Amino acid sequence: MGWERFIALHERADTDHLVYRHPAVHDASERRRLLASIEPMAGITHPHLLEVSAYSFDEQDRLCLVTPYTGNQEGLVTLSDLVERRSGRLEAPEVARCVEHLLEAVSAARGAGLTGGPIEPERVQVDRRGSVRIELYGLPGADRINRGFCTAADEVRAIAAMAAWLLTGLRQDVAPSGIARIAGRGAKAWEPWLEAALDPMEGFESPEEALAALPNRAAPDRVGVPPVVVVPTATARFTGVLRRFRRAHGEASRQD
Repeated sequence: MGWERFIALHERADTDHLVYRHPAVHDASERRRLLASIEPMAGITHPHLLEVSAYSFDEQDRLCLVTPYTGNQEGLVTLSDLVERRSGRLEAPEVARCVEHLLEAVSAARGAGLTGGPIEPERVQVDRRGSVRIELYGLPGADRINRGFCTAADEVRAIAAMAAWLLTGLRQDVAPSGIARIAGRGAKAWEPWLEAALDPMEGFESPEEALAALPNRAAPDRVGVPPVVVVPTATARFTGVLRRFRRAHGEASRQD
């Protein structure tokens, strides 16, 4: 996407945060356009969407977003990291909880007017309570690459494909009718849902429809996070940077 991500320390509060930084934008109209695209993201709060706490341009005309830090003292953990630490796949109740969280998040974001691309496991953070959060849903790309329009049905299919991967550990296409042979009897109830969700013609048209059809899930309230997490490769510590940012729900500064 072209955004840089850093871990930042709020010195007064002694709390960690994430800062996402866009490349410098010197044109005033382009800065206004970029701010306008961020404002809807900053206006939504949901337990499974990474919240934008504050945002502003820095002295070099780089737009910076501040979000909560979901990791612990050892670093962030994404869904990809978690699967790697769990020997390639998750248990069916954990997958149920993860899919439910993702569908609820996409439903809330789209209901607020945001649009995003297909959800990828590298963009899903797992917090210290085992809850998943989509990383900056609707964030405009800084690389100016046109990724095309993604419908709600496309996103549901992407989440369903992720569920099949989480259950089996296999990235390639897996026939829904064979999920239980790989993932065990606990995944048998998922086969009809996955068959419907992955169907490009007759699949679910919305996350709400997919949520309503989810298999009976006696799922835990959290996704089990191992005691050791994977530290991201591109992180650095900022100090004092958060003091410059105003609250996200206030009016962001516009530098003309």
